[in-house]
Amino acid sequence: MSSLFSVVIVGRPNVGKSTLFNRLLGRRKALVHDQPGVTRDLNIALLERDGLTVQIVDTGGIYGEREDALLSLVEEQVHVAMEGGDLVLLLVDGKEGLNPVDEELARRLIKSGKPAALVVNKVDVEGHAPRSAEFYSLGLSPVFSVSAEHGTGAEELWDFVGSKARERGLAPAEPPSAEGSIRVAIVGRPNVGKSSLLNRLLGQYRSLVSEIPGTTRDPVDAPLSAGGRDFVLLDTAGIRRKSKTEKGAEILSVILARRSLETCHVALLVLDASQPPSHQDAHIAGLIERSRRAAVVVLNKWDLLGGEERAKAAEEAVRERLHFMPYLPLVRASAKTGRHVDRVLPMTSKVYDRFRIKIPTSVLNKTLADLVARVSPPSIQGKELKIRYATQTGEAPPILTLFTNSKLPPPEPYARYLKNGLRESFDLEGSPLIIKFRAE
Repeated sequence: MSSLFSVVIVGRPNVGKSTLFNRLLGRRKALVHDQPGVTRDLNIALLERDGLTVQIVDTGGIYGEREDALLSLVEEQVHVAMEGGDLVLLLVDGKEGLNPVDEELARRLIKSGKPAALVVNKVDVEGHAPRSAEFYSLGLSPVFSVSAEHGTGAEELWDFVGSKARERGLAPAEPPSAEGSIRVAIVGRPNVGKSSLLNRLLGQYRSLVSEIPGTTRDPVDAPLSAGGRDFVLLDTAGIRRKSKTEKGAEILSVILARRSLETCHVALLVLDASQPPSHQDAHIAGLIERSRRAAVVVLNKWDLLGGEERAKAAEEAVRERLHFMPYLPLVRASAKTGRHVDRVLPMTSKVYDRFRIKIPTSVLNKTLADLVARVSPPSIQGKELKIRYATQTGEAPPILTLFTNSKLPPPEPYARYLKNGLRESFDLEGSPLIIKFRAE
């Protein structure tokens, strides 16, 4: 299974990148789910159309208005495009004409060999067509003339994007299959030890010598066997070239995490145990939650802590930062020394089984009856709420539907009580649990 086909829109400030981003997503109301504000400056969204699911990345606003910092601006944009995208759309302003930033971006893209297209924006009417002519000198092809604001030319641009995605052999996005290996994505912010963990796991467990060809950006996915089970480690752990700035590296970590989460069963969220958990750690955890994937937190660099008191304090800090996902198991490990790395895949295997659990209806309803007997449902608009029965209506992650006598769901505290009770009863450590209420 290939990772998502990713399209990155680049260009200098105020050429219409965000408008084009919205235009591509807004057609036919095809947006599946988006993640605006991944950082303060970045937009990532999934677009489902014509049997394809494509990730669109808008780099608009990353560089603010820093027209004086030409070199830094160019370096950063090209780096994000190279690492995060399968196709780069260089957007230029047809009304303003050629700009030195446009020329430098085009030169770098051509030199890189990355699939790219030139999109001349603000060609609003037929009489504006000559605006595109001078941009042919940039040497990028094909060239599209569009009005992101009015939609002119957007259909032809999407046809091109779709054709490139099909050339990659992508199928429509769907949840990972239960067949075959457990697909594991290693995610986290830069410099927490993702690549070291990947290499340590391969060094300890790898029993297969073949490698599975991946995408242009992800050269290989790595198969291995451990504990009688087969795994595939999605090779997304490393940002291949160091970012020119810390900010660029943070952005890339989110792009790569988003891509890998769409095709994995279990995510290994790697944190640096020697540092306080950051906002970025919590943000990537939030991506895992919204992707509805099972997960294990790997507290790496454990060897740098020393002492049980500091170890417990580090765990408490992580629990506090990731308070919205209290069900995630924590594994202490040191990829550098190898200590406790042998615990990572067994825990991964366990949460995968919880992720795909099938709960017999009779067992589910007995457990639910016990919870209701322990704490009675509240009244809703003066009417006593009755929970009649429950059944499992989905897996990976498990989805439980509870049938009631009310069109309204129970108050949040009671819904949370039921969810926590069911999670504990069926030991759903590491797996999301979706609870739905339906009137009967």
